[in-house]
Formats: sequence, C-alpha cells, structure tokens
Amino acid sequence: MLQQIVSGSRCAVCSATRPFILHLLPYRGIHRHLCTACVLDSHPGSFCPICFDVFLHNPPPPRLRLLCLKCPSISHLSCVPDAPSGYLCPLCSNPNFTFFYVTPTNNAIEINTHLAKQLVAAATIVSESIHNAAVMARINADIRVKEALSAKAEAKQVLDRLKYMIDNQNHPKFSPILVSDSSGNDTGENRIYEVKGGSSQSSDDSDTIDD
Repeated sequence: MLQQIVSGSRCAVCSATRPFILHLLPYRGIHRHLCTACVLDSHPGSFCPICFDVFLHNPPPPRLRLLCLKCPSISHLSCVPDAPSGYLCPLCSNPNFTFFYVTPTNNAIEINTHLAKQLVAAATIVSESIHNAAVMARINADIRVKEALSAKAEAKQVLDRLKYMIDNQNHPKFSPILVSDSSGNDTGENRIYEVKGGSSQSSDDSDTIDD
C-alpha cells in the first residue's frame, strides 16, 4: 500500500484530486506538479505504452517498433504481435483510456505490478527531464557569466578613456605664459613663450628689441 504523498494538491494538467503521487518536473517551461498519468500522457514516444519500457532518446529500431497513426507514441512490435496496419496506441484507440488508473480505498492505493511499471516509467522520465533542465540552466549560467565579464571589460575601457580625456583637459599640452625680456632693457614689453613638455623656447629667436 502506498499512502498519499502530496495531500490536498492537484495535478497542474488534469486538475484531478485523485493522484496520490505528484511529480515535480519542467512542463512547458515551468516547474509543475503532474500526476503519473499526465507525466506519461505528455511524453509520448519516450516509452512503450504496453510494457512501459522507457527508451527516451534510444527508441527501438524501425523493424522492431510500431508507430501510432495519431500521436508520437512508439510501441514494441513484440508487445503487439497482431497489430493492424493502421496501428493506434491504447490512448488513441480508446477515448476512455487513462494511464495509472487506480481506485483509492481509505485514502490509499494498492500498487500492483502493472501500476508499478507505470510509476517507474514516469519517475524515469521525470528524472531525465530534471537532469536536462539542470544541464541547460548550467549552460545558460555560463553564458551569462561570460557576458557579464565582457561587459565589465568594456566598461573599464570606457572609464579609462574618460579618465584620460579629463586628465588632458586639466593639463593642456600647450600652455602660453608671459615672461620678462631677458635683454636687460626695461621697455615694459614682454615676449610670449610656449611651454611644451616642460621646455621653453622663444617664439621667434630672430626677434630683437630696439632701444
């Protein structure tokens, strides 16, 4: 007997209160709680709906499988030896069919071999889904880290250029100054020199001052 695990919860797909086990897995981009039946319903092609053998990414070869005409479901040819040419999986052939169909008794369900296979298949699919989601999250995180480091490096280059421009504005390359005439004649006239790189020279060495 397997007691109810998630009390008072509903399946995010069928909204049924009947599930005694809810699986947490990524569903349409969001982590949701799904009952075992809805996990199997939403992953056709990942398992055989007859024996509930899970193939995930390794389905049986074409000569050993049957494809449903209405959905991506894949069945073992050995599980349906007398299948018609237009094969339909159990879910498509019977509108009243449901996976993991149970009748609760005293708030508990009895797990037989058939239900146990379905439960294991659903749990395997959920585990694979969570693993794939974790791998993708790690890849996306690595990409975001690289993007952040690149943006940080670009921001540093911009700040360095801005600092260089501000420093040059506060300390111009050429600074004109006035100096007294060195000829000794106090004529009240001055010469203009340019200071470049800390050295000074006359603006016109051939200029003379007439007395």
